[in-house]
Amino acid sequence: MEIRTFRDNEVLTGISILAVLQHTKELSIAKALLIEPILSYTTVIKALNRANSKIKSIEELIIKESIAFSNFSSRYYEKLIMSVNAIILFNKLGLISINNNVLFFSGQDFDFHDTRLGDRANARIKAALRLSEILGKGDASDLYLSLRVEI
Repeated sequence: MEIRTFRDNEVLTGISILAVLQHTKELSIAKALLIEPILSYTTVIKALNRANSKIKSIEELIIKESIAFSNFSSRYYEKLIMSVNAIILFNKLGLISINNNVLFFSGQDFDFHDTRLGDRANARIKAALRLSEILGKGDASDLYLSLRVEI
């Protein structure tokens, strides 16, 4: 069975988090919880995957995709349980490790190029490089503030 038969699930979310971690090697849980709500927007994935895209910060992404981010806080909470479940699942699978509220990449054997992952996962994997650069800038609190997540 190919993953492309599913819409949103913990496996797709876990692959997204793992793909970002592949580039950052470590990431706070607070930042990792932003990955699924950001990548759940098709327009954002397309913007991150465009070859000529110059998006270097969360603020630039918000400005360029303002309509998509108008309901980000509600989307964040909608995706929160799935993100937590994905982190737990991928930790149990040995693809990530958790220490002091930080996720560490341990999925060296994971094949990000496997075509059976499906188009949605492949698009997210491709977007992960730019997203990792964006998440790497600034503190998690600044990202949450910019995205207007109500805490």
